[in-house]
Formats: sequence, structure tokens, C-alpha cells
Amino acid sequence: MKKVKKVKKPGFAGRFIIIISVLLLAANTVLGVVLATHSRTALKTLIDNRMLDISNSAADMIDGDVLESLTKDDVGTEPYQEINDTLAVFQENIDLRYIYCIIDLGNGEFAFSVDPTIDDPGEFGEPIVYTDALYTASLGEPAVDKEPYTDRWGRFYSAYSPVFDSKGEVAGIVAVDFSADWYDAQIADMTRVIVISSIASVLIGVILIFVATAGMRREIKLINKDISEVAKDINELNKEINPDAADESTQIESANDIHGIRESIHKAKEGLQLYSQNLHSQANSMISALSVNYRGVYYVDLDRDEGVCYRLHVVEDNSLQQGERFPYSEIIRRYANAYVIEEYREEFLRFFDIKTIRKGLKNEQGDAFRYMIRINGKESYEMARIAKINLSDEQDDGKVHAISVGFADVDAETRRALTQRQELSDALSVAEVANKAKTVFLSNMSHEIRTPMNAIIGLDKIALSDPDISDGTREYLEKIGASADHLLKIINDILDMSRIEAGRMVIRQEVFSLHSLLEQVNIMIGDQCREKGVGETDDFYIGDDMKLKQVLINILSNSVKFTSTGDDVTFTVERISRYENNSVFRFVMKDTGIGMSKDFLPRLFEPFSQEDVSAKSKYGSTGLGMSITKNIVELMNGEIQVESEKDIGTTFTVTVTFGDSKQKIDEGGEISPQELNVLIVDDDSVDCEYAAMELEKAGITSDIVRSGDEAVEMVKLKNARRELYNLILMDWKLPGADGLEITRQIRSIAGNDSVIVMLTSFSWEDVIDDAMKAGVDFFIAKPLQATTVFQQFRQAYALKSKTAKVKASLNGRRILLAEDMEVNAEIMSMILQMRQMEVDRAENGKIAVDMFASHPDGYYDAILMDVRMPVMDGLEATRAIRAMDRIDAKTIPVIALTANAFDEDVQRSLQAGLNAHLSKPVEPDNLFETLESLIKP
Repeated sequence: MKKVKKVKKPGFAGRFIIIISVLLLAANTVLGVVLATHSRTALKTLIDNRMLDISNSAADMIDGDVLESLTKDDVGTEPYQEINDTLAVFQENIDLRYIYCIIDLGNGEFAFSVDPTIDDPGEFGEPIVYTDALYTASLGEPAVDKEPYTDRWGRFYSAYSPVFDSKGEVAGIVAVDFSADWYDAQIADMTRVIVISSIASVLIGVILIFVATAGMRREIKLINKDISEVAKDINELNKEINPDAADESTQIESANDIHGIRESIHKAKEGLQLYSQNLHSQANSMISALSVNYRGVYYVDLDRDEGVCYRLHVVEDNSLQQGERFPYSEIIRRYANAYVIEEYREEFLRFFDIKTIRKGLKNEQGDAFRYMIRINGKESYEMARIAKINLSDEQDDGKVHAISVGFADVDAETRRALTQRQELSDALSVAEVANKAKTVFLSNMSHEIRTPMNAIIGLDKIALSDPDISDGTREYLEKIGASADHLLKIINDILDMSRIEAGRMVIRQEVFSLHSLLEQVNIMIGDQCREKGVGETDDFYIGDDMKLKQVLINILSNSVKFTSTGDDVTFTVERISRYENNSVFRFVMKDTGIGMSKDFLPRLFEPFSQEDVSAKSKYGSTGLGMSITKNIVELMNGEIQVESEKDIGTTFTVTVTFGDSKQKIDEGGEISPQELNVLIVDDDSVDCEYAAMELEKAGITSDIVRSGDEAVEMVKLKNARRELYNLILMDWKLPGADGLEITRQIRSIAGNDSVIVMLTSFSWEDVIDDAMKAGVDFFIAKPLQATTVFQQFRQAYALKSKTAKVKASLNGRRILLAEDMEVNAEIMSMILQMRQMEVDRAENGKIAVDMFASHPDGYYDAILMDVRMPVMDGLEATRAIRAMDRIDAKTIPVIALTANAFDEDVQRSLQAGLNAHLSKPVEPDNLFETLESLIKP
């Protein structure tokens, strides 16, 4: 009988290697398939995005109006070649095969338009293979082919981007081709790499497993020996930790005595707990030694609401003992009630509340709280500091479980800080008094300067209304009026020097006409100041024309002032660059006058700085003009430079940047952006800044407030000045009263003249009825877009204009005028009589009160009240009239006519009972409009 050879089965290590190898092969196969699938998708997405970037970039650089107008006859013309050259720039891209333009023939048919390909371009009008992505692009949405297509040039994927004309319609399509064969080759290369990597990882894994398990049997043989040694070590540890119980410890005879090992480990655990307690006692001693900076130190387990006293800071009969455990929350409440004074007690308990601690220390390591205690009748400041105790990485779950608490005596340093704070407060009070005195001085100066200006401007307006004056006289009067108006603006800026120093001067961003500004400069400077050259410019820009005009007038006035007869003054304006809807202008003012020395130039822009003291009397110079000019130019983010030589002349160069405006000279017929008076109401500073920035791009300036109460006060001030907001952008969700309630309050103050827009990120459908009843004109979702706001505003404004309330006729109305200055009274009477009104004059407030009281109810239709008058001022007189026990005393319109133009003056007028606050010099049209709106029809 033939002997059969017995096949030896693989051992444990062999079976382990085989199983792991099979698992690795299966896992790598699945992983390879998944990677290949995802990589194909990722590669296609990457290529799609690359092609879309190229096609979008090319489409953005092409003029849609020009592309739309091209025909086959235009091939080779300049417009055609310009688009061809633009596309050719992208032709050299490493990923790109072809790029060209496509025209939509309609009915799903498309043809070549402009193709910069040199060797074999598509002819103009030659049909294009239709794809879904191409059709999507013809609808205005960029798209990429999902599947390849074939034409006479080969097999491709293509990306398509629409080109829009000025009307926002699709004028054509830019197509970018890349080879489908190249794409397939990329996928094949990637698949080969994945397969090779999978096989290599399996082989390496098998080798590593084989090496790792080579000594497995040997290690298994050593396990029994190791267990025996561990058992002996446990027995020895038990003897060291608990010598009295050594005889009772379980002795392990062999590695198979598992029961003996378990009992020995249990006894070793008990011994380790005793050892841990000894270590904890040593830690207590160390913490006590480190607590010299605190008169009380405690450990608190927040999970158990339990503490351990390491150092006691208040000793009493039933005090805690060092090392004693105590109920944390109960002891904190007891301490607060016994020692913390009532003013701080509630905040003290909140500081030590477990929920507050966990919330406060979630992202912080510690916190502190300073308060006052009273012990044995003595009050002192104490500080409590808590610190989070970090757990090991295995135990850290992101929650605060334990803290340390220290109490320190900070009475001396706190009282020292309070003393210093009081000294700072006293110094601040002194500064505020000085600042108030400065404000009073500015207010008085404003009044004293505006009073004679009121007479000049008033007489000028009256003279211009005379139809019999000659054209020459009318021209002179118009120049007087323009110069007087500019002088008022100069006066305002000089009075605002304190605001420049405090950083409070604001540069407006409004649309202005550059040509008109230069015309006004010519009128004010006269024949000696002529433009020698104005470069090619548009008419309208966005900036602060009044500040720019002040800069130019200051410099040119000096040029004329310090130039002798026969010398020259030249003024050159040039736009030197243009970028991103901005234009940079250079204004050069050159004279051949007396000039300045090189040594004086560095001090030219310092306040009250003059090279020659005699210049003040000879030329009437104050030494402030150049300082104001430099401050304004810098606030406009511009630059001013000066070159000068003694007896040769001086050249000033001012460089500033303005935003470009799309407004044209012939635009008109309705309200324009620069005429808007806008208020933004939003408690979010980011939203406020964004809204203001968006409006500023359209040439719209705005005021910003952060609460509803501030908005109401601003509307009251504007209403009193008769400068109503055309547009109010109101946030719906405001702290306190919401946007709907603030809208109701504004409507009750200013009526229905303003357009109120509700801004919100929420859905407003549920409150739209309540909003319309409150006075909201329409809603706009955040983020705000200026074009949308202005478009909606125009519609609402047009509707309000059609339904405007009936104004009162002024013909035959009787007005009581309270004015102490004879010339101002005569001018105001003549202005009122221009509209056939009857005027009774009172020389002071007392006479005005008596005249009103001596006539029957309804005798006067309105009162024009000067604020500053002898005997009784206008505010006191208004209070006396309002206090009278008669019907018309409460309802008659009382309008302040005053040179006091600050917000504080307007507030005082409103508080005294006046209906409006008009600043001198009063514009007749503004006065008539105010009377028409306040007098009952």
C-alpha cells in the first residue's frame, strides 16, 4: 500500500498573514475603484472650472455692443480685430485648445463669429455643433459640456460664457475647447497610478505583517513567564503598601493562577488608594505654601458642588478647618449675606454661580471680581479670583469640572486707583467746561458774523426780484450773492477749526459739476485769476465740491493778493489718471508774485504762520488760510505741494481723487441722488457702514444713527430746520422699540413727506399690513443695493408728489415779526410783502407777547421770532405765549429766525415750543415753504 504524505497546515501566524492579505487586497480594490471614480469627477470639475475661468475672463473683456453688431462683412475691420486680439491673448494657455466667439441664430442654431485660430479657423457664420451647455449659455448662464462632442476639428469638451450688451442682454457667447482625447489620457494615467499603488500597498502590507509576526510564537511562549513575574511584583507591592496584611495576600503559584492574580491586583489597588491620599496631603502643603498672595485658597469640585479649604481667610467661631470639605454653594451664600455689602451682593453671587462659572471659563482660564466687604464694622475692598483646573487629555470633555478660588485683600490699591480716577474725572470736567466755553464763543461769533451777512444776502435777494434792473446790475448782484454764499461757507469752516482738531470735520461724497465749480472760482477770483488750460474731463464727479472750492479760493486769493500789477496768475486743471471709476485731478496755481524764502516753506502750513509780520497789515492776511487748506486736502485723501522763490513766484500743486459719476448735464426733471437727504437707522455697525458705502457709490450722502430714539431726535431736528429727510432706511429689528414703532413716531412728527424703507434679513410677509399702516412705504431685503433703493424711492416719491397735501396760500396773511435790529426787520418785512403778507413788528420779545395778547384769537397767522433780543429773548417770549389761556396760543406756528445754527440751539427752540428753526440768513423760498406748510390752509 502506497504511503500518503500528510500535508502540513499553516500555523496561526500563517493563517493570520493570509487573512490580512486577503482583506488588504479587497480593501485596496474597493479603494482603487472609489478613488478612480472620484478622481475622474474631481479632474473633470477642475478642468471645467479652469475652462470657465478662461471663458468668463474673456467674456468680461469683450464689448457686447460691438460683438452684437458684427457681420460677415466686418471681418478684418478694427472692431473685429480688437475682439480677435482679445481672444488671441488666451490662445496660448497650456490647457486651452481653441477659443472663439459664437452668435445665436435662433431656434437652437449657432454659428462662428470671431475665431483667432491661425491654421484652420471657423469661418464667420459656419454652423456650430449644438450642445445643452451651449444652449444654457445663450440664456445668460455660463456652462460646460457634460459629454464630449465631435466636429471637423476633433473631439472636445467646451466651456461657454455669455457676453452681455449695455442693456444686459446676451450679445454673443465665448467658447473655450479642450481635447477629450487629452482628458481620456489623463484618466488612464491616473487609473494606472491607482492600480500600481494598490498592488504595492498590498505587497508592503504582507511583508510588514510577516516581519511583525515572525517572533509571535516566541512571544507567546514568554507570556506565561511574564504573568508569573507580574504576579510576584503585585505580591511584593501589597507587602510594601500594607505590611500588616502581607500574610493575607494571595500567593501566586503559577501563571495559570488567574484567581490569585485578580485578588492580588484588588489588594494592590487598595494600597494605591492609601498611597494616593498621602500624595494628596503633600499637594495640600505645596498649595498652602504657594498661597502667600491670597488670604484664602479653596478647591471646588463643580460636579459635586463641594469644596476643600486649603487656607481660611475669615476666622469665626464655626470656621472651616484646613483640609475640611464643605458644601460650596451654601458656604458662598452664607459668606455673601454675612460680609459682602448689599451693593455688590447680587453680582457676587452671580459670579460664583456654577452655571456662570462654566459659561465664563469655557474659553478662558480664569476670571476675577472686585467687591467690598464689611468685617467688624470696617469696610475694605476684596478681590476673588477663580481659575480653571485642567484635566488630563483622556478626561477632558470640554466642560469645566473643577476650579481653584483665591481671595485677596486689594483695599489699598483699589482706593489708590479710585483716587486717580477721581483726579482724571476732575480734569475731564475742567476740559468739558473749557470746551463748553469754546462752543459758546463759536456760537457768539457765528451770531455776530451771520447778522450783517443776513442783511447783505436779504437785500441782494430783494434787489434781484426787481424786474426793472439792468442786465449789468443783475450780473453784479448775482456775483455778490455767489460771493456772499461762499463767504458764509468759509465762515462756517473757520468756525469749525475746532472740529478739524478733534477729527470731527466730515468730507461729503456728493455728485458735483466740475465745470460749474471752476466757473464759480472764476467769478470769485475775478479777472486776475483765469484758467490757462482745462484737460478733457467729464462734467460730474463725486466728492465735496464746497471743500474743493474753498481750497482753490484760498490759494488763488493768496496768489492774487501777493502779486503786483502786471504780473501773472495761472490756474491749470488736469485729469492725470483714471482707475476703477475714479479720476485723479491735479490743480496747479502759479503766480509771479513776491514768493517765499526756502527757510519759510516748512512752516507755511502752520496756523498763524507768516514770513513777514507786515503782511498782515499790508495784505490783510490772518495766517489761517493755508493751515485750513492743508487740513481739508488731507481729509480728502489728497496731497498739496508748494514751490517758491523770493521775488520769483510761487507754485501750488493740489492732487485729489474723485469718484466718477454717470450723471450727464442734460439729466433733470426729477430728484437726483445728490439731492437726497438720507437717514440710516440700524444698530449693527457693519450694516450701517455697508449701507452708507453703497449709497455713497451712487453719490448719495447719509446720516447714521444706531437706535430708534436717536432717529426720532434727528427727525425732530431736521423737521425744525425744515430740512426733512427725503429717504429713511429703517432696520426692522432694533433694540427697544422696533422699526415699526419708530416709523409711527416719525410719521407723527414729520408727516408723510419722507419715504421710509424697511430693511430686514427676515421674512416680512406676516407684518406687511401692520408696516403699511405704520407708514412704511416698502421693504428691501438685506444686503442693500443702492440702485434698487433709488429705483423704489423714485416710484414712492412720485406717488407722494401726486398726493401732496394742499399748502396754505400766503396772500393776505398777517405775520407778527419779533426782530430788534431795524435793518433786518425792514428786509424781512419787504420779503414777506413780496407774497402780499401783512407784517406787524415787535422790537423785542416782551412787546411781541403784549401784541399777541392784545389781539383776538386767530388775529395772527404766524409769528417769526428772533431768538436773541433785549428785554425778553425769543425763547422766553414763546414760552409766555404758549402758556396763555387761549386756543390760538397753543396752535399758532412760531418760527425761530436766528443766527444760532448749532443742534443745541435747535433743541432749545423745540423745548421752548417753537415749530421750526430757520438759520440766518434766511432763504426767502425756504421761509415761504415753511409758512405754507405750518399755516392751516
